[in-house]
Amino acid sequence: MLLWQRRRSNHFIQEREAARLKFNEQLLKTQLEIQQQTLNMVSMEIHDNVGQTLSLLKVQMNIMDQSEVLNRTLMSEAKESVSKAMNDLRFMAKSLSTERVVHSNILEMVSYEVQKIKHTGIMEVLQSMDGEERLMSAEIKLISFRIIQECLQNIIKHANATELKITFSFMEHHLIIIIKDNGRGFNKELQKLDDEGSGLKNIIARAALIGGEAQINSVINKGTTVHLTVPYV
Repeated sequence: MLLWQRRRSNHFIQEREAARLKFNEQLLKTQLEIQQQTLNMVSMEIHDNVGQTLSLLKVQMNIMDQSEVLNRTLMSEAKESVSKAMNDLRFMAKSLSTERVVHSNILEMVSYEVQKIKHTGIMEVLQSMDGEERLMSAEIKLISFRIIQECLQNIIKHANATELKITFSFMEHHLIIIIKDNGRGFNKELQKLDDEGSGLKNIIARAALIGGEAQINSVINKGTTVHLTVPYV
């Protein structure tokens, strides 16, 4: 009897250690993914926005240089181009700050993602909150944020949606996050066969890893809803 209890205790210790290592591994992976996502965003912003703005500014400056008379309208437009480039660079510099992730709450972190989507103009995004905001442990906040970020990426890449709603409901013991789009939706059974299906599995697995749950419901041509429940600690 004593030997059986010792074996059971050792087995429990080994399982707990394995779970701890898996959690730490997933946490590190999440941090790297968030950094990579940020770098990808900055790269696109430089190419699509700052680069084009500076190219336009160069044309404006060349026209003014060749003109014998100062064109004040063109000068004003050139100043606007400079201001836009500076604002875009500030936006990117802020996104690269690791302090933003460490010290921001999950609402602020998601709000920043929402602003990036609105900045592109590809869809309307609404973010709302119910209940009183609660503090979350840094680890759960980070992984929860990455789950949300992955959901948003899937919507941008695949949903062809025009509207996205994100709702935070702060309950007594857990946070409920609902991410709903009006996109093309998908067949969950067929989705299991391709790469995007494995991404959906990853969302569900990450939620379970932090003691939460992710449910994904989709109807073809009517959109997709992700219902995420996560604890605070």
